[in-house]
Amino acid sequence: MNIVIGLAPAVFWGILPLFLRKVGGGSFRSQLVGTALGILIVAAAIHVASGYSAPAAVWVPFLLSGFCWSFGQAGQYHCYERLGVSVTMPASTALQVIGNSLIGGLFFHEWDGMHDIALSLGAVVLIVIGVFAANGRGASGGGSAVGAARARDWAVLVLSTAGYWLYSAFPLTVTVDSKLEGFLPQALGMLASAVLIGLTHARDIVDGASMRNIGGGLIFSVAAATYLMSMTLNGMVNAFVLSQLNVVVSTLTGAIVLRETPREKIPGIAIGLAILMAGATLMVL
Repeated sequence: MNIVIGLAPAVFWGILPLFLRKVGGGSFRSQLVGTALGILIVAAAIHVASGYSAPAAVWVPFLLSGFCWSFGQAGQYHCYERLGVSVTMPASTALQVIGNSLIGGLFFHEWDGMHDIALSLGAVVLIVIGVFAANGRGASGGGSAVGAARARDWAVLVLSTAGYWLYSAFPLTVTVDSKLEGFLPQALGMLASAVLIGLTHARDIVDGASMRNIGGGLIFSVAAATYLMSMTLNGMVNAFVLSQLNVVVSTLTGAIVLRETPREKIPGIAIGLAILMAGATLMVL
């Protein structure tokens, strides 16, 4: 059952980019605000139904976790538009796996001794090779979104990933029976920072796209809730790496369904993804 819960975020996060591009639409700001609204709706329902009453010591870390999430998510949504889903996801996944694994292993003592550290360094090498294999084959001559890629967009992706690292790390600073106790404050932090980001171009967050993207928030909230449960059951490193199997779903749907990549290049992307996931698997051994 622990593995089933650990894999649930991968399924729902994997289909989220497809929903945003095919159904939600709008700018990355409207996608972000809509997603955060949907998450808050589900978090509030879970909070009321479960009767959680978390103290301030729990609220603050989870609020900060959610606040940081929006910066990571905004960078990723921006790059869906600029680089394409099939290019963004392998690179984003690699950055998240490496960063979160280092945080969980070194700062929260989820690695035990030099053996674990050596395996993890080997895993990092495999992950980097996998990203280059997937992006190198998928990005050359791909769709218009890929052709419009710029150094600034890559910088946005790399720098904003720090938001994801803190999103995963803050909940580990408190001990609770279930990480779901912090889901509501986390969702409130998500919405607060999403609105702040949206206000940089306010017209984007008051259009119909924000309302359509609430559906994306409902999808995301299932992944986020089960991810919090998985962190309790499986630990940060295992929970995170299992969740990142979503890269297989999202990258291949971006390449095939959204037609971001010529079909003849898809086997190369699949090889890169296989190498990336081999590295991610090695990270949790």
